[in-house]
Amino acid sequence: MPISTPFGDNASSRCDINDELLLANLQSDCPASADFSQTVYRSLGEPLGFPPLAAASVPGDVVLFALGSEVTSVEEVVQGIVQYAVEGNLPDRQIQFLLPQDIRPTILDSLKAIIAPLGDAAQVIVHQPQDQRENAFLTSTQENRAIILNRHLCDADVVVPIDVARNEDGFQWFGPFSSLYPTFSDIDSQKRCHSPLFVTRIQRHKRRAAEVEEVRQLLGIAMNMLLVPADGGAYHSAIFGEAGHVEAAAANQMAEHWQPHVDKLAGAIVALITGGQMGQTWHNAARALANVEHLVRPGGAIILATEIREHPGLAMAQMGQSLEFTDFEAEMRKSRHPDAAIALQFARTLSNCKIYFRSQLPEDILDQLDLIPVESDDECRKICEHYQDVVIVHDAQSMAVRLADTSDAEI
Repeated sequence: MPISTPFGDNASSRCDINDELLLANLQSDCPASADFSQTVYRSLGEPLGFPPLAAASVPGDVVLFALGSEVTSVEEVVQGIVQYAVEGNLPDRQIQFLLPQDIRPTILDSLKAIIAPLGDAAQVIVHQPQDQRENAFLTSTQENRAIILNRHLCDADVVVPIDVARNEDGFQWFGPFSSLYPTFSDIDSQKRCHSPLFVTRIQRHKRRAAEVEEVRQLLGIAMNMLLVPADGGAYHSAIFGEAGHVEAAAANQMAEHWQPHVDKLAGAIVALITGGQMGQTWHNAARALANVEHLVRPGGAIILATEIREHPGLAMAQMGQSLEFTDFEAEMRKSRHPDAAIALQFARTLSNCKIYFRSQLPEDILDQLDLIPVESDDECRKICEHYQDVVIVHDAQSMAVRLADTSDAEI
C-alpha cells in the first residue's frame, strides 16, 4: 500500500508498506485555518470568561502581547492584533509586542510594516537576556530565587501571553504560561532552567511548573491566548480569554484532535515532523520522540522524518560520545547547555530503541550522534519491512499517541 506522508518544509515520503504490516496510520482531523490573522482577530473579539481588552484596560494603559518562542506564525498573530486595535477596540492604548531573543531578522522586518497603521502607539521589542538595563527585578520566589524579567513585561498594565497549546504530558511543557518564563528572564535564570533533569525527574518537572505559575501570579496576569495546532504544522484556532477558560478549551481541542490510540506496541514508528523551516528544529524532534517512544517494542526503531538543517548543539555532541544513558544523565546533571534537555531525551530514547533520521544534515554528523541516516523512501520501506509491524504518526511534534490497553501490549 503506497502511503504519501508529508513532512519537513514541503517534502513528502511515498513509502510502499504492505497492508499486513501497517498497524495504524495516525493523522489529525484538525484542519488549518484558512486565514489565521482573521482567526486571531475574531478570538480577541470573543474572549472566554473575560471582558474585552477595551474593558480590561483604560486609556493610557500599556497592553503587552508576549509571543512565546514556539509561535511560528508571528506575522499572522500580530496582524490579527493590529487589525483588532485599528478598528477602535483599543483606543488610546500603547500596544507592545515582546518577542524572544532568537526571533529571525526577516520576521522583524515584516512586523515593522504590519504595525505601521498604529503609528507611535505600537512597538516591537526583542528580549535581551544579557542586557541588565533591559531587565528588572520583580521579586523572589518562595524558594528565594530572584525573579528577573524583561522590564517591559514588569511595567505593562495588561499582559497577554501567547503560546502554542500542547498536550499536558508533552516534552518541556510546564503549563499554559510556559512561554513567559524563562523565555523573557535574564541569562542566569535561563541557564538554570536549561537543566535536563526536568525531562527525567517528575518532581523537578512539577517544581518548574509551579515556578512558572508563581511568576504568572506575581505579574498579576489573568488572561492568555493559546494557539491550537493543525495538521501540517499550521494552526487551527486561537483561544483567548481568562486563563482557566482558555486552558480548559485548549485541552478539550487537543484531546479531541491530537490524542489517538493504538492497540499494541509496534516494531517501528515512522514519526513525521511538519511545520516549515521554523518547525524543523531539534526541539521538535525531541518532542516527537517523547510523544512516540512508549509505542515501540524493546529492540524496535523510530524513523524520524525531518528537514532539519541546523547542526546539533554541544550537549547533543556529548551524547554521541557517551556509551550508557545512566552515565550521560549523570554527566548532564550540571549541564546548562541550551540543548541539554533535547540531548537527554534523545539519549533516553536511544537506550530503548534505534533512531533512524531523515534530514538535510551530512551523514557523518548523524553517525557521531549514533543516529542512523535515512536517505530515501526505499530505505524507509526496507526498515519497516525488517521490523514487521509499523505505526505512522503524522505531525509527531503535536500528536500524543496513547496505548489503548497496555495489558494487551506485546512485550
